[in-house]
Amino acid sequence: MKRAAITGIAGQDGTYLARFLLSRGYAVHGMLQFPWDREEPGLRRRYAPEMISTIGWQNGSLEDPFSLVRFLKAAQPDEIYHLAGLTDSRQSFMVPEESVLAITLGTLRLLEAAREICPKARIFMASSAEVFGVPAETPQDEHTTRQPVTPYGIAKLAADHFARLHREKYGQFISVGILYNHESPLRPPNYLSCRVARAVAAIRQGKARELELSDMTPQRDWGDARDFVRGFWQSLQAESSGEYVFASGRSHTVADLVETAFQAAGLDYREFVKTTGRAPAATQVSAGLCGNPAKAMTTLGWKPEWSFTDTIRDLVQAELESRPEIDRADPLPIRKQP
Repeated sequence: MKRAAITGIAGQDGTYLARFLLSRGYAVHGMLQFPWDREEPGLRRRYAPEMISTIGWQNGSLEDPFSLVRFLKAAQPDEIYHLAGLTDSRQSFMVPEESVLAITLGTLRLLEAAREICPKARIFMASSAEVFGVPAETPQDEHTTRQPVTPYGIAKLAADHFARLHREKYGQFISVGILYNHESPLRPPNYLSCRVARAVAAIRQGKARELELSDMTPQRDWGDARDFVRGFWQSLQAESSGEYVFASGRSHTVADLVETAFQAAGLDYREFVKTTGRAPAATQVSAGLCGNPAKAMTTLGWKPEWSFTDTIRDLVQAELESRPEIDRADPLPIRKQP
């Protein structure tokens, strides 16, 4: 039986990944940021009782190297999935030092702990398309110049360089996933996709009258988290480690997302959406971010199963039917749209 250790197991990607690995017969260990009694209610909404009792739960922090050592000693993993850390690039402008501490130094501490405790463990590190900043070319692939324009992107790039250093200097098997936006019904309300889906459901149910957005023109490459976590796993089954872009390969505007979401509820977005103008410069997204996943598809055999339309419709349907989190957290089946 393979053993996997996951940082960030309580988040969107960590939840889907843990349940995916359990379905494949793995022994899963997860690192929690807060004490069990604080995390337990949220975890029980996402995991069945038998899953809760099966997973090895450990407390730890990327800022505390001793807790990382304890976590890896308890897990004795064959595979490590490093998903924890700050995830909001806009927030990183307010806490740049915290971004570097959690993302860059936290990653370095984990790599060093793994080098000492389980040097043969295969490691997946979640990076971000934010490392490309204002991209030098579109679409971006593994060879595109990195020029991040946010503290978050800079911290991620530094962490990626530590992965390369440990791979080349110490021979560790470390694969890096350059992740573009990936949505799911587990997204928290501070993400645009969740905010739109909840607003559409509220309007459809007569609980709200409009959705207010700052700008409908920004573009993003939106994929599905349930597809991405399969890619994380596939990257550690490969013969050799490396970097992989995980993306849909298609760019959509916020207007596309909004229109698709309202259509899922049988509504015309033009009747309900109010725009207020451009967002502040610090929160605007870079133009031209669109990933080329060709390497992941050819080398790993990775293939997205969720289309942009299917994902957005599923987000809206989850809100309309008040779908329980434990069902939202299912990583395997594609739900049939009504």
